[in-house]
This record gives sequence, structure tokens and C-alpha cells, in this order.
Amino acid sequence: MKLVILNKISEEKLTEFRNAVPGSVIESYPSPCDALSHVSDADAIAMWGFQNVQPFLEASPHVRWIHSLSDGVEHLLTKDMLKRPIILTNSHGIHDHAVADHTLALLLSLVRCLPIMIRQQDQKIWKRPKTDSLYQKTVAIIGYGSIGKAIAQRIKGFNTKILAVKKHISDDPFTDQVYTADQIKDVLPKADITIAALPSTPETNEFFGKKEFSLMKKTSFFINIARASVVNENALVEALSEHRIAGAALDVFEKEPLPENHPFWSMENVIISPHSASFTPDSWNHVLELLKNNFIAFSKGEKLTNEINKTKGY
Repeated sequence: MKLVILNKISEEKLTEFRNAVPGSVIESYPSPCDALSHVSDADAIAMWGFQNVQPFLEASPHVRWIHSLSDGVEHLLTKDMLKRPIILTNSHGIHDHAVADHTLALLLSLVRCLPIMIRQQDQKIWKRPKTDSLYQKTVAIIGYGSIGKAIAQRIKGFNTKILAVKKHISDDPFTDQVYTADQIKDVLPKADITIAALPSTPETNEFFGKKEFSLMKKTSFFINIARASVVNENALVEALSEHRIAGAALDVFEKEPLPENHPFWSMENVIISPHSASFTPDSWNHVLELLKNNFIAFSKGEKLTNEINKTKGY
């Protein structure tokens, strides 16, 4: 049984994998170009969700399982992937706490005007900005999966009112009210802060557009720690430029790295986070541990953790 990993792995970790599944062949390569000529006999491939899967599908006729080293799988769901009986899994759950922590940091930075203070510090300007409090604010979390719940758990301690939008309405200890996606027009006008935590699927593509931003309060903030595809970026730029919303904190962008001439760079009411919400010193070890445990299960013909419904996209 052969697993090819599209990321450089230490020899110590590779030995762990080989010992976990005796007789297996585990290879890691620092780039897709290096790996492509080695997957013709691969049973499984581990790659990042943003990488181009199609050349690997064409080069590996016997592959039965592809694992995303990240949460996102939208770029892996090609027509060929949907046609073939390949199991697809991801690293869902690994980054929940880091992303929730990062979201809280972004949220408090917006509300307390920390970016303005930092810019003033750089210029040695002593001027008190108009700050606000998170206390008793209404926070809408759009996409209430494991990350959404982890966010709600953290911000509930600020005595906030939490509105959650999810596929199916169910009770939750951290939410004050739960809505479905078709009720979004009722949610956005109530929120002081809107947090996008949606998966990227055909249904959520440009979920936030001109209409949605127009429904938000002029004093509200928007945070995206989900996927760039869930937001119409031009509509967000327009809403921010025209001060139809107070500000935004963004961890994901249509083009990454964000182009130097992008309007976001010069907007004082925007916090740019370079797609870093999920990263911690321990996150990579957790990703590899999940991959190893799934490889063990795969070798035994058992059910894998985080199997994706390829039709739904999550």
C-alpha cells in the first residue's frame, strides 16, 4: 500500500507512518511537480486543498483515497473526482480552536480600534479613537459548524447575543436564536458583528453580495474566516468605501497573496490577516496525526474520519 504526501515530511514522521502500517510505502515530496511522476502506483495521496488535483487523478489510475491536508476541498472536487469512486477526506476539526481564537482577536481589534492605535503609535500620535465594547452586542455567525460553535463558545462570555445560521435548526447552549440560510435577510439587520464561517460549496458561492451588505447596520463589522468564495469581494469593497458598514477583518481573499494595488491595503477600516487564522506551532503535528490514523483505517478497510460528501462539498 502506497501513500504519497505532497508536502515535505521529516524522516522521523515518515518512519512513524511506516511503522503504523507495516509493509507500506510512504513518500513525501516538497512540491507537486516533484510528486507527480511518483503517483502512478499510489493507493492514496495527501495534498493541500488549494492544489490542482487533476494532473494527479490522470497520473494515478489506481488511487482510492485523497486526503486534504487543510479543511478546504473545493479545488479538489473536479468532474473527474466526482465521477471516480475515490474517497475524499479533509483535516476538519484540527484548526477549530486556532481559528476561533483568531476570530476573537480580529473581533476585539475592530471593536477596540487597535489598528488605528497601532498606526498612531508608528507616527507617535497621541489621539484617543472612538472605541466600542463587545458587551451585549448581537453577533451573527453565518455557518454554524464546529468552527462556528468554537467562536460562539468564546464570545458568549462577553454577554453577547448570538444568532446562528445553519442548515437545520436545533438547540445549542451558546446561541440565543438559530436561523436557516433562507432567513438571512432577517438576521443581518439585527447584527452588530457578522462572522462568515461557511464552507465553500456551490450553494454558498458569493453568499455575501451587494444585497446582503446593504442589509447590515452602518455601524456593523464583517469578519470572514471562511473562504474567499463566499463573499463578492467587489461588493465588499464598495460597502466599505461608501461606509455602508463600519469595517471588516478578512483572513481570506480572492487572490492570495493580496495584490499590492488592492483597495483593502489602503482602507483604514479593514484588518488584513494573511490567511493565517488556522496556524499554530502544533497544528501541523495534529494534521499529520489525523492523516496517520486515517491511513491505518484505510489499510484495514475501515471508515475514515472526515469523509466528504462529494456531491454536497463538505
